[in-house]
Amino acid sequence: MKKSLLNLVAVCGLSLLAVNAYADQGSKGMDMAGMKMEGVKMDKMPAKPASTTTLSDGEVKAVDKENKSITLKHGRIKSATVEMGPMTMSFPVKDKMLLSNVKTGDKVKFTVENIDGAAKVTVLSVLK
Repeated sequence: MKKSLLNLVAVCGLSLLAVNAYADQGSKGMDMAGMKMEGVKMDKMPAKPASTTTLSDGEVKAVDKENKSITLKHGRIKSATVEMGPMTMSFPVKDKMLLSNVKTGDKVKFTVENIDGAAKVTVLSVLK
């Protein structure tokens, strides 16, 4: 009887941990299901002003001014707080004004920084 009760408590406890871990996956703010994120490194420290800013190259695939986000097909990103390999990904922008002069198909230079645990575009300029 004691063994059965202990087993039941253990199973319930593990089930609660699994449900909690699954629920945490959906609360990150960005839906990146199915994206391969090898090589992505985001420090937990807020962005520090860098003496030199490294801009990454990208192509605009979509602009969502209402939700303050931009989808970029980009090469390697390396900033003070974010490092990731090439991929196509949607990013929130720090300031909606960054989206005022950009449209699908534009070639851009940009910077992504870790702000409050999210990779956000902080600098965005259209190449002419």
